[in-house]
Amino acid sequence: MKSLPAWSWSIATNATNLGFGVGSGVLVARLLGPGPRGELAEVQFWAGAVAALGICSLPSALSFFIARKEHQSSLAESAIALAIALSSVSLLAGLVLLNIVVAPDLRHLAMLYLVFFVPANFVGLTLVAIDQGNQHFARYNAFRLLPQTTYLISVLLLSHFAVLSIPALLAASWLGTLLVCLGRWRLARPNVGSPPNWSQISKLFRTGLTYHTTAFAGILFQNADRLICVTYFAHEDLGRYAVAVTISGAGLGLVSSATSIVLFPKLAAAHSTGTRRSIIRNALGASCVVALMTNAVIALLVPVALPLLFGNAFADAVPIAVLLCFAQIPASFVQTATVALRALDDWRAGPYAQIMGLFTFAPSAYLLVPRFGLDGIAISLLLSQLAAAALLLQRIQLRVGLKAIQCLIPEMSWVASRLAWRSAQAS
Repeated sequence: MKSLPAWSWSIATNATNLGFGVGSGVLVARLLGPGPRGELAEVQFWAGAVAALGICSLPSALSFFIARKEHQSSLAESAIALAIALSSVSLLAGLVLLNIVVAPDLRHLAMLYLVFFVPANFVGLTLVAIDQGNQHFARYNAFRLLPQTTYLISVLLLSHFAVLSIPALLAASWLGTLLVCLGRWRLARPNVGSPPNWSQISKLFRTGLTYHTTAFAGILFQNADRLICVTYFAHEDLGRYAVAVTISGAGLGLVSSATSIVLFPKLAAAHSTGTRRSIIRNALGASCVVALMTNAVIALLVPVALPLLFGNAFADAVPIAVLLCFAQIPASFVQTATVALRALDDWRAGPYAQIMGLFTFAPSAYLLVPRFGLDGIAISLLLSQLAAAALLLQRIQLRVGLKAIQCLIPEMSWVASRLAWRSAQAS
């Protein structure tokens, strides 16, 4: 029963973050317009990509060892030391990359944002992973709320004082990351005193690198569409695509990430095969059902909601957003199934699925993008997510003995017990 309130609070956190994210996205899109919105998206894309590739799944490794109770007092210190080392290496590699791929008019701004963003991001994510591993989900979710809350407030203030600009928005985005880093460090400081342990650093790095095989393929897969936009389309098109991603990604951000946050430590701590099978079935089934309903509703609302919220300048993004809504349904399954299999030490499943998705996306995009433009990217993404989901579905069946239908629908007794819990809480 304890997993339900944690999952419910994670869903509530995601819903709040979604509301704040859409609110700030609407303001930024309306005030900047498609072109500058695309420039902002490009700078944030490269910084996010460098950070995601360079962190080597350290937060997942740390959370895993803490959930397994395989940690000593110096594990947090070792993880922080490793995070600082990885951020230094990532910065050097990222600056070289940006010097090559970013146009001169944005290059210096992108480099400056990278220098400030990466260290705070690495240390902050590592610190909050301690709470996830210990299943302190209330504090974990509170820190997840901080960046979007800070960004929305900053956007409102910048708009009110008429000083809204791309550098100011980047500073506002970075401020939320910095506050997470400083706030979580302040809480951790009384327990931090032991020097880093080199054997623990090595163990964390090896485990994180193993997980990163999954994450690396996933990062490439999840960012392939944005990479095409950044490379081959104008900033105006990138701005429209960013708006379509914002409104269509609500279902995925609302359901799958909340399920994954709770699912990983629960499965890592479980030892019974029957318990693991039940956790996986109900987590996958519940996320699939909710994702289907959520994304279907969003797709129906997009034709009216997108121009109304973001402005008529972004009306051309409506077909893209609708297609992306349907792509998010198998993407929800992919995200949850990958986390579930990783918690069972089956880290190969993720890379195989992501590679399958990339092999589907690349030829589809090659054929469809020249003919359909941004719509072709969205169609290719849908096909690739379906291919990845099919492979993971087969892997789940072989790994834990669940039938295909059982992976898509939770146990009715589990649903009834959860509804009974909600009724008891309401009364």
